[in-house]
Amino acid sequence: MCKEKKNRWVPVRCTIVIIAFMMILIFLGKLFIPYYIQDTDQNRTFYETEKNTVDVLIAGSSTLLVGFSPLELWEDYGIVAHTRASTVQAPPVTWLNIKDAYRYQKPKVVVMGITSLFLEYNYNDYEPYLRRGMDFKRFSLDKLKAISEIVKRSDSQHMVDYIFPLLRYHDRWKELRWTDLYNLQYRHDIMRGQYPVYRAEKIDARDHVDKNVEPEKENEDSWSFYKDIIEYCESQGSKVIVVNMPDDRWTYGRYLTAKKLTEECGADYIDFNLEELLEEINIDWEKDFYDPHHLNPVGAQKATKYLGDYLTENYPDLPRNQCSEKTAELLNADLKEYKKELKVFEEQLASEN
Repeated sequence: MCKEKKNRWVPVRCTIVIIAFMMILIFLGKLFIPYYIQDTDQNRTFYETEKNTVDVLIAGSSTLLVGFSPLELWEDYGIVAHTRASTVQAPPVTWLNIKDAYRYQKPKVVVMGITSLFLEYNYNDYEPYLRRGMDFKRFSLDKLKAISEIVKRSDSQHMVDYIFPLLRYHDRWKELRWTDLYNLQYRHDIMRGQYPVYRAEKIDARDHVDKNVEPEKENEDSWSFYKDIIEYCESQGSKVIVVNMPDDRWTYGRYLTAKKLTEECGADYIDFNLEELLEEINIDWEKDFYDPHHLNPVGAQKATKYLGDYLTENYPDLPRNQCSEKTAELLNADLKEYKKELKVFEEQLASEN
C-alpha cells in the first residue's frame, strides 16, 4: 500500500522538478541576454504601458526608430503613440512587433516602415539584430511563428536557442558583472520607443531626381510580409500608413514600387523623399541628419509635425487628449525630461553655426 502511494507521487515530483528547472533556465536566460538600452527598455516600457491607451503604433527599422517622436505627437496633438522599431529590423520582426502589440493595445493607426522591401535581408549575418528584436518579446504563439520564419531563412540559427536564450548566450558567463543583475530591473523609457541620436552631420543635398525610371524590383519575401501585416492591421480595424523616411539610398523607382504595394493593399503612403515633401517640411541637409540614412532629433521634429498634421487631417476620429489621467501625467513627465535633453542639443547646434 505504501509503495503504491509513493508511486503516485512520482509524476508530481517529476513535474515539480521540471517546472523548477524551466524557471531556472528562463531566469538565467534573462540574466545572460546582453542588455541594449534601445531594445530592452523600449519593450519593457511598452508592456508596462496602460492597456488600450496607444492610438498610434510606429514600427519598422532604424529610420523610424529615430525619425518620429511619440512625445512630440503628444505635446502638439494630444496623440498617444509608441514606437516599436529597431536597428536593421527584419520583416518577421516587424510582423511580430505589430501582432504582439494588439495583445495589449488597440491602435487606430499603424505607421510602418518598409526598408527591407528593396534589400536582400541576410538572416545569418544579421543575427545580432534579430536577437535584439526578439529576445525581449514576451512568449506567445506569434513569437513562435516569427522565430520559425527566421530560422527557416537561416542555416546557422535554431528555434530552441530563441525559446531558451541561455543556450545561445551561455558562454557569456565569464563576462557577467553585477551590472547584469542590475539590468534585470525595469527602467522606464521616457522616449516611448524613439531612440534619438544627438549628433548632426552635413549631408550632400540630393540632386534633381530622375522620374523617368521603372519601378525598382522588390524583394518578394519582404513584399509578402508587409502585405500580410497591412491586411492584418486592417482586419483589426486599424488604418495603415506606409512610410519612407529621408534616406540617401532612395530612388524614384523605390517610390513607385512602394506606391504600388500601398495601392494594392489599400494603405496610405507618405514618402518624405519626394522633393515637394522635403521642401514642405523644410529639411536642412546640414543640420537635420546624424548620418546619410537617419534624422537626428531636429529632423525628427519636422517629420513628426508633418505626421501629426496628416493624422489629424485624415483621421478625424483619432482620439486626442482622451487618455486616462495616469497616462497623461506620465507622458507629461517624460516630455519634460525629453525637452531638457533636446534643449542641450539645440544649443549645441546653435553654437556651432
